[in-house]
Amino acid sequence: MKFIMTFAWKPDTDTRDEAISRFKKTGGLPPNPGAKLLGRWTRADFSGGFDLIESEDTKALTEFALMWSDLMELTIVPVLDDKELSDVLERVKK
Repeated sequence: MKFIMTFAWKPDTDTRDEAISRFKKTGGLPPNPGAKLLGRWTRADFSGGFDLIESEDTKALTEFALMWSDLMELTIVPVLDDKELSDVLERVKK
């Protein structure tokens, strides 16, 4: 499954600096191979952004979230790409 993880933090320089430091150390990658980072986009104003993650393992998603949840607000939502959505729509077509 694919998930969008949105992240946001308030303009607090200590929190921002810690997030930058942690990102430089880890590359911002999930610590568990059960979650694969497919892409990341950060808002131009640096107030947050979102990651596209692929995983079948909710524990791996939780581990990734725990790496950052002390610094920012996170939301993880399952998503479908257009091909997957088309498949669903074909099955329920009336």
